[in-house]
Amino acid sequence: MTLMTKGEFARHRGVGKSAVSNWAKKGLLVLGECPETSVLKVDVERTEARINTKLDPMRGRPTAGVPLMPAPQSDDVVDLLSGRRSAAHVRADLAEEQLIGQRLKNKLAAGELAPAVELKRRSGELGRVCRERMHSMFRSIAERLAAERDARTIMAIGGAEIDQVFSDLADEVDSGLLASDDDGAEEASIENEVAAAEEAEE
Repeated sequence: MTLMTKGEFARHRGVGKSAVSNWAKKGLLVLGECPETSVLKVDVERTEARINTKLDPMRGRPTAGVPLMPAPQSDDVVDLLSGRRSAAHVRADLAEEQLIGQRLKNKLAAGELAPAVELKRRSGELGRVCRERMHSMFRSIAERLAAERDARTIMAIGGAEIDQVFSDLADEVDSGLLASDDDGAEEASIENEVAAAEEAEE
C-alpha cells in the first residue's frame, strides 16, 4: 500500500490540487492511516482504481452518458454504408466489453467487489451480530423500561436505542471495524446465555 498526501497525489496524477479536492467531494479518495505518523493519507492503489472506474482514461472526463457512436441520419446512409456500419458496431461492442471488464477489475482492486459466497457469509455474520447487539441493548434498558408506565415513553426509549444500535453498526461497516467484532459478538452471546440461565433459576 502506497500512501501520499493530497498534494503528492495531485503531482503523481499530473493534476491540480483542485482536482483532488473534487475527487474527495465525490467520494473517490480512499484514505489509509500512516503507520509512522497516524495521519490519514491517500491510498494510491485503491484510489486510482476507484478513479479509473469513474473517469475516461483517454480524456480524463466522466464516461457516463457518452454515446458509443453517432446514430445514422437516414435509411439511405444505412443502406449505403451498411457494411462499414456493421463493422463499426462490432468494434463498439468489443470496446464496451473491454471497458466493462476494466471497470470490474478496477472495482475489485478498490475493494468494492467481493465473491457472492463471501457476501452471503458477511450478510449472515452481520445478521448474527445485529441480533446479539439487539439482545444486549434490550438487557441494558430492561429495568428502565419496566419502571416506565407511559407507553409513548417506552416506545420513544426503545426506538432511540434501536436507531443507535443500527447507526453504530453502519459506522462500523463503513470503517471496516465490524470484522474485528467477532469476539464482542461472541461475548454478547455468552452473556445472553448466562442471563437466560439466571432467569430460569429464579
